[in-house]
Amino acid sequence: MRTPHFQLEDLLDAFRQKKVLTRNELLQAAGCSSMTGWRLLRSYGYWTSYNFNGRFYTLAGIPQFDEQGLWAYRGIRFSKWGPLTETIVARVGASEAGMTPEQLQQQLDVKNVRPALSRLVQRGRLARKKFAGQYVYFSLAKTSREHQQKRRAEQRVELPPPLPPPEQIIALLVEIIQRPRSSPKQWARRLRRLKIPLSAREIEAVLDHYQLDVKKGLSTS
Repeated sequence: MRTPHFQLEDLLDAFRQKKVLTRNELLQAAGCSSMTGWRLLRSYGYWTSYNFNGRFYTLAGIPQFDEQGLWAYRGIRFSKWGPLTETIVARVGASEAGMTPEQLQQQLDVKNVRPALSRLVQRGRLARKKFAGQYVYFSLAKTSREHQQKRRAEQRVELPPPLPPPEQIIALLVEIIQRPRSSPKQWARRLRRLKIPLSAREIEAVLDHYQLDVKKGLSTS
């Protein structure tokens, strides 16, 4: 039977080759029981992905976190704050003027943070307030929150929301081609029926970005 020393070396070798492993992959690499595997991981230090429901693991020292505390490997994302909820709290707290769900989704590269944001507000981890008809999320600390809300209010020109994912843009363009005389609200309603959650505001951002004339369908202005 191999000693824990060799089991740890096997585990380290596996991470050197692949950088990111699932639970089954790392236990197979260590050649040990689940309890021993987690003991080895804890002794060395590890990170769990904040996307893919925390399915992936990497060893301490492998991630090269950027200035936002984030690191991605082949679409698998990690944060120096750990799980998604803690990462959201940290990123909102560090923001200059609070963050919208769309801004968080773009920064963290996740599809939908709204359920997590609602839970964090309910649990007293974040504050929120409506600006220009949409919720913006702020730090719970009074001084930081007041500064963020002041900065948000001082923004004279409201920034457009980030562009939706490419597959949603393609679906929108197909809808515009089929119904070029419709409005953004009408396109949004039809897309929702197709399980594509684009708002009229997001559609307008796409039109502005690609310089499309709403009245002329796909004709450029």
